[in-house]
This record gives sequence, structure tokens and C-alpha cells, in this order.
Amino acid sequence: MLLLMCLSVWAQHSSAAEPVLRACGHPAAPPMSWDQDGQLTGVCVAAARRAFAAVGLTLQVEPPTPWARCLRMVETGEVDVNLCGFSNDKRLEHAVMVEPPVGHNEAVLIVRRDSALVYKSWSDLNGLRIGMGRGVSFGEEFDAYLAQHTQFDIALSEAHNLQKLLLGRLDAVVTARHAGQQQIRAIGCEAQLRMLPGKVVDGPLFMQISKHSKHLGVLPQLTAFLKQPAQIEWVQGQQTRFETMYAQLHPPMQPKLCGR
Repeated sequence: MLLLMCLSVWAQHSSAAEPVLRACGHPAAPPMSWDQDGQLTGVCVAAARRAFAAVGLTLQVEPPTPWARCLRMVETGEVDVNLCGFSNDKRLEHAVMVEPPVGHNEAVLIVRRDSALVYKSWSDLNGLRIGMGRGVSFGEEFDAYLAQHTQFDIALSEAHNLQKLLLGRLDAVVTARHAGQQQIRAIGCEAQLRMLPGKVVDGPLFMQISKHSKHLGVLPQLTAFLKQPAQIEWVQGQQTRFETMYAQLHPPMQPKLCGR
């Protein structure tokens, strides 16, 4: 009995001492991260789990939550890690960007098939009704430009923006290229919506650690691991893997808005 009691105390102590970090991410940005049956999955999730495991830490990924809520939890230190996102001045105030980036994405414009919009520069957006998801940022400068020069419309989610676009309540939606392609296909609206050529912003996606986290000391080890050629190649392979997975799990729907 004494032995059993000692083993029980040892097990409880070991469990309590195990270093665990909490993380959150974007719930609708496939293939980088998305809500799959109440759990976050995607390139950023897999890359973060692998990187932190390599430095002896366990990553506890929180259930999907609105993107703005995730960013707020990183800001306050309620979670340690934002799985990945663009860097901007506001995020740099409360989080550290982990080098090198775990992905790369472009901000693009989605319009209706019958749109006459031709995009060459930000000035082409002046006066237009432009939608973007709440909490989404493509850099301080671009965000400020939209707020000053367009009829900027922030919706709860990217899906809500696409619905507004289909109903003619927006002229264009700004979103990440990969996520936009997947969402248009998944909602079955490829005949009604199109992505304009060119990009409005181009930037890397960084794993981000809250400045309140007690695990900031692992940054050098994380960077060293992520810079390994084998790890860089592995991350690149995950992009194709999760694009295929998302397409298989989300076959095109036939909603009333996009009925053929």
C-alpha cells in the first residue's frame, strides 16, 4: 500500500510538472488552420506541435474560437501561442514572431463573376465596399488604407463576407489566397465568384508567442529547429497534404445562393 501511495504521488507530481503551452489559431483559414469537427487542424497546427515537441514542450491546442478572440487571448496571456498569422505593429506589441515563418500567403480580392473591377493598385479600391473578417490583418499600412479610403465592412467570418458579396452588398472581399480558393470551392460558388489576378499584400505567416508566456526562453531552440533543411522541407510538404485533406473533407455544397 505504501508503494502504491508513493507511485500515485510520483505520477501526480510528474503530470503537474509536465510543461504544457496553450495555443489558439484561425478557425477558417485552410489549409493553414481550420475548424474540423470542433478541433483545429492544418499546416500551422501540425508545424507548431512538431516544433514544440522538438524542444520538450507539449502544445495544447484550444477548441476553435473566433479569430479576434484568439488574438485577444494571446494579447492577455490567456494562451501562450498564436499558431500562425501575419505580423503587424499591434501584434508585435504583445507577441514575439518566431523565425523562420511557417508559411507564406498572399492577400487577394474575391469578386462576383460579373464584376468589372480591375485591380492594379490599392487606389483601385477607393470608395468601394470591401469586406474582411473580424480580427484579420494584412499589415498595419493596408488595414489603415482600407479604413480611410474604402467602405470597410468587417464581418464575423469570411463566410459571412462571401454571402454579402453574393447578395451584392459588397464589391470585393479581401482574404488569403489559399483560404479563399478553398472556401469558394467548398461552398459550391465557383461559377458565381472569382479571384482577381495579382495580390494586394504578400507576406509570411509566423508562429507567435505571447510576451506573457513563461516559455519565451525556448525561442532560440525553436528557431534552430525550424531552420533545419529537413524541417523546412517537411513544412512545405504539409501544404499539399492539408490542401488535399480539406478538399476531401469538404466536398462542394449546393446552397441556394449558388444554385446552378
